[in-house]
Amino acid sequence: MKNLTQLTLTLAMSILLLSCKKNHDEAPSPQDQNETELITTVSLIIKDNGILVDTFTFNDPDGAGGISPSAEHITLSMNKNYTCTLLLLDETKIPTDTTSLEIEEEKDVHQFFFHPSAGTNMTFAYVDYDDHGVPVGLQTTLATEAASTGTLTVVLKHQPGVKPTSGNGNEALGETDVEVAFDVTIQ
Repeated sequence: MKNLTQLTLTLAMSILLLSCKKNHDEAPSPQDQNETELITTVSLIIKDNGILVDTFTFNDPDGAGGISPSAEHITLSMNKNYTCTLLLLDETKIPTDTTSLEIEEEKDVHQFFFHPSAGTNMTFAYVDYDDHGVPVGLQTTLATEAASTGTLTVVLKHQPGVKPTSGNGNEALGETDVEVAFDVTIQ
């Protein structure tokens, strides 16, 4: 009877272990593109002919709520053409998560929108596009004109299943991952 009990236990454990064995032939599941990103830091890296002009940072160290966010004042020269790179971080994780890399990987479901306030003499043009030719916005050109002051609002939309597959995108669709405002002076 003891041998039968040991045999039954051994057989049961073997079945349990085999049924829990991971199938190594399966491809890893892709990251859930429906999950919005936590973004604590948005940096605009501004260059003039490849030379760093400055990095302007919005920081909300604990995400929405809690500690009040801060944003650096953007000061640029008038009548200039710059390149702008966005760097997004989640500094609540250790090590810090470079969220802009995830956005690049999921570019078919993300798009940035840039809104200078009325009278702020600056315009943006997209440089990077998703697989359908729709803008993303991690890379842009930025043109300034006459001296002015105002604000720049940068919005990142998360648009799984709804991002257009042609044209310039649609900010009304999807969820807002982050929306930040910078004070701007063009002199």
